[in-house]
Amino acid sequence: MLRWRRAELPTELNVAGRTVPVVLTRRPSQRAVRLRASAVAGSIEISLPTRGGEDIGAALLKSHSAWIETQVARWPRPIPFAPGFIIPIDGEPVLIDWQEGHKRTPLLANGRLQLGGPLPLLPGRIERWLKARALADLDAMTQGFAAQLARKVARVSVGDTTSRWGSCAGALRPEGARIAYSWRLIMAPAWVRRSLAAHEAAHLVHQNHSPAFHALNRELDPRAAEARRWLARHGAALHWVGRSDQAG
Repeated sequence: MLRWRRAELPTELNVAGRTVPVVLTRRPSQRAVRLRASAVAGSIEISLPTRGGEDIGAALLKSHSAWIETQVARWPRPIPFAPGFIIPIDGEPVLIDWQEGHKRTPLLANGRLQLGGPLPLLPGRIERWLKARALADLDAMTQGFAAQLARKVARVSVGDTTSRWGSCAGALRPEGARIAYSWRLIMAPAWVRRSLAAHEAAHLVHQNHSPAFHALNRELDPRAAEARRWLARHGAALHWVGRSDQAG
């Protein structure tokens, strides 16, 4: 009996000198094989049905090689948390100034982030400092908007989400809502963070994206649409800060 050999999809591709992972997902509701280039994750994503689809996926990778190369060429480059690299903080370029003699606690001054301590621990120390700065800033903004709306916020937190910049849960709970943000917003201009805080605060009143919600959002922050455009244009690059992979 002749048996056809199932096509094997690669786990990574070499595109324009960059090693790009190929991520496969299977969804019960998926009927067609879909190909996507994620500028945020830095990966080529193939969605397959519950069974089969490998042959079509392999063919898509081959037939769309030029398209894949064009997409990858547009992706941001990783910016590691390492001495001499420039990262954005509040939308401004900041040089990572690590010196063995500097204090371990990061100090932001004159366009430099000065800090010392063991070099291998540098990335973690910078990320923790950025997260703490993001939480303090976003918590203050969020609580300010909540007070303006006479609503309660029980907790504000930050994480490293890739699908959304902020979320609001439990707006109707007596103890108050729980609002979460991406800590990477600390790298965006302050007015963009303020717009995100206004957006989530508006959800304390309207748990949807109705015209009433958008009207309230604009009332809280007239630059809401401008902030969305800024994130659409620059948001993906924020996810490459602190990464050292795919540095080719």
